[in-house]
Amino acid sequence: MFPVPFLPLLLLPLLLGPGSAAAAPAVTARTLAPCYSADLRPAVGSLLSAVGCTVLLTVPVQRGSGTVLWEYRAGSEEGVILSYAFPQPPSVSPLYEHRATFNESTLSLQVLLQQGDDGSFYRLRTQEETTAWFRLHVLEPLSPPRIEGSSLVKAGGNTKLVCHVLDGKADAFWWKKNGEPLLESDRIQVVRNTTLYILRVSISDSGYYTCAVRNAVSHNETSFLLKVHHSANVVLPVVLACVIIGMLAGVFVWWQRKEDSCDNCW
Repeated sequence: MFPVPFLPLLLLPLLLGPGSAAAAPAVTARTLAPCYSADLRPAVGSLLSAVGCTVLLTVPVQRGSGTVLWEYRAGSEEGVILSYAFPQPPSVSPLYEHRATFNESTLSLQVLLQQGDDGSFYRLRTQEETTAWFRLHVLEPLSPPRIEGSSLVKAGGNTKLVCHVLDGKADAFWWKKNGEPLLESDRIQVVRNTTLYILRVSISDSGYYTCAVRNAVSHNETSFLLKVHHSANVVLPVVLACVIIGMLAGVFVWWQRKEDSCDNCW
């Protein structure tokens, strides 16, 4: 029987490979409900959430330690969100004051997100070990879009409706008419997703036009009523005045003469 050669301890990490016991513990995060349409499932390594949402950052059970630090990194800037050493209460950085909540028993951290948090990294550090950095991607939810255009147009002309998003950045735009997807044609054209052109407008083009927008954390839409008319059908206001000259006053009667439109009258 051949003797088994002795393996130096320095080779053990190579045999164990990545993900071995030497790897830093990982932070797990999830968005707390309710929060727009953001993904509420737990994630490791990075998470996509939304401005105004609350994110819960959790860590594996830590070995007994003295001081606990939750740290952040944003670009070249690094700092401490809060520090905690039992039995003293947590000390919170002014940058996260009133929006960071620490759980002393689990060492977890809740953060109410704001726009400047996008792309930031977070980790927990104790005297014994430090977790890997966790990255947050934070998007602004979309406000209801605004549609600009003329609501009353004349048949035979051209018109356009423009959809604007005031808050947030939309990843997708689409148009609907009376609740159904709007199909493009030689008369109906959508330019850069935001502008709807209708050429040679007809009465059948009347209806509700909806601009819908979406990004990874929200969806919103706005409808616009378009009315198409023939010029002959437009009723213009008429002002009639009766002027009395001197003292000659009597009884005045107003009437409207209606032309007989009957083609086959007896």
